[in-house]
Amino acid sequence: LAREWKWSRIHFGRIDVDKDRDMSKRWVESNMVPTNVMYKFGRPVEVKPKDFEVIRDKYQGNPDGQKWMLTKYMGEDAEGSNLHYATVLPSMKKHSKFLKNNQVAIIGYFKKEGDREHKVYLEAIWKLFQDDNVDKDDIGAGVGSVFAQSVLKQVSTKPPSIVLYLDGKVMPLDGYKAMPERWTVQAVVDFIKQYNVLSFIETQHASGEL
Repeated sequence: LAREWKWSRIHFGRIDVDKDRDMSKRWVESNMVPTNVMYKFGRPVEVKPKDFEVIRDKYQGNPDGQKWMLTKYMGEDAEGSNLHYATVLPSMKKHSKFLKNNQVAIIGYFKKEGDREHKVYLEAIWKLFQDDNVDKDDIGAGVGSVFAQSVLKQVSTKPPSIVLYLDGKVMPLDGYKAMPERWTVQAVVDFIKQYNVLSFIETQHASGEL
């Protein structure tokens, strides 16, 4: 899970209780390992016993169960949108609402979750948020991901692709460079930056239009 969610807003750490006994004693009891502990604002998150049973019985302790628990306890909505730099849009209703709520939107469309292009996209979006010139919590544009077949069948773009929207309408590619056939992190970053959407938002704020 730590590898799969490497480019999320969650920070993962690991303590080897054999190599670092002093550190491990500060955080867990010796009879509790192996285990995972979630922290929010520096404090452990208390998990209901029945949810440990769900992890064990429904998910057999696999990563999907860890995703479920993190989303339930750390997420602010059903999708845990606040845990990710790119919001997952699992339905056309969510897709439409996302475009309505974000004057500028960046959405990546993929054949399936976790495919090569999706991973490259997530890392590139993470990189955009690390830029010194942007707000680490809000780059001025809504960022989303789509891999649900029900949505892909209803949109006009074919995966893998990245589409930028302004006021719910596709920003034309005229005059801009298209994505190369083989995606790289830098190619995705450059593709998005060439639209100057972040500068557009800053201009709107400065003029009082937003």
